[in-house]
Amino acid sequence: MADPRINLKNSYLAAFLAFLIPGAGHAYQGRYLKALIYSVSILGLFVWGMSLGDWKVIYFRWQPKEKTIGYLSQVLIGLPALPALVQSNRYSKVAEEGNRGLGSNDFPLDATFRGFAKQEAANDTWEGPVVGRIKLNMQDGQFGPEVRGEFRGTLDSGDRREVELSLAGPIELAPRLLASGDIASKLDSKSRGKEFSSSERRVTCRVIEPKNGFDSPAGQLEGTIPRSLFDWYQVPLEDDAVQELNRRLGRRFEIALLFTWVAGLLNLLAIWDAFEGPAYGYGDEVDQSDPEGQPMKKPEPSGIPTANGTAVVASMSN
Repeated sequence: MADPRINLKNSYLAAFLAFLIPGAGHAYQGRYLKALIYSVSILGLFVWGMSLGDWKVIYFRWQPKEKTIGYLSQVLIGLPALPALVQSNRYSKVAEEGNRGLGSNDFPLDATFRGFAKQEAANDTWEGPVVGRIKLNMQDGQFGPEVRGEFRGTLDSGDRREVELSLAGPIELAPRLLASGDIASKLDSKSRGKEFSSSERRVTCRVIEPKNGFDSPAGQLEGTIPRSLFDWYQVPLEDDAVQELNRRLGRRFEIALLFTWVAGLLNLLAIWDAFEGPAYGYGDEVDQSDPEGQPMKKPEPSGIPTANGTAVVASMSN
């Protein structure tokens, strides 16, 4: 039963606010110390878990063979975990369309680029790392829509010469919406394992040069462009990304999951406290059975004399 000395105001609204942001419901009730304690402890534990898990431990997927049961605990943290529901819906729509690569939303593309290029023109042959800006657009070609564009930047080695490349398909462009993708370089012929990133998006395209009115292949460009936070944060992880996280983070990944689960469960207690008030009172609550409304008191012990002069102490009870 709620203590009448604590003004819970609208307890339903307080509980809802406590769900959205830990401590917000208590701040609404004027219980600022508890608001501070809940906010710092619960959100601190949640952010700690997210950082340990490379900010990828919260996502929602509910399919016949794959269910993120742990999210049912994480979502109790409120707003910090709700983007996973939006991202799950976006991800599902893209998967149903069967288009995880090029799409109309990808073009026009104008982004910073870092990667590797090979130029094999008749009078200009070179290769090496490059940085600059890539521009791609969908155009109407002789045989239908085609991607064309250009790269302008600097050869990031040697004399750092300025380079300008004309680009055309075929284009390989990593999905715009993805929690973590393989960005390992293949063009430089170095032996390396898969390299995953959330904030980068891999792109590969052909370098061309005009010759006799036609586009002649003149090399290749491969590298990465930035991926926006909205296109990777709390997006469902691909299976290979989950395996990569477990391999790279080891036990940190499991600890990160545990921290976010516990944070959600702790906020459930905070929600109940905002709705119902403290579980224990001050020890001087009003006795509702007393018509004068006096604080409840412990019954006084009474002594019952016995034949040998000792007294047996008994408690009076109602």
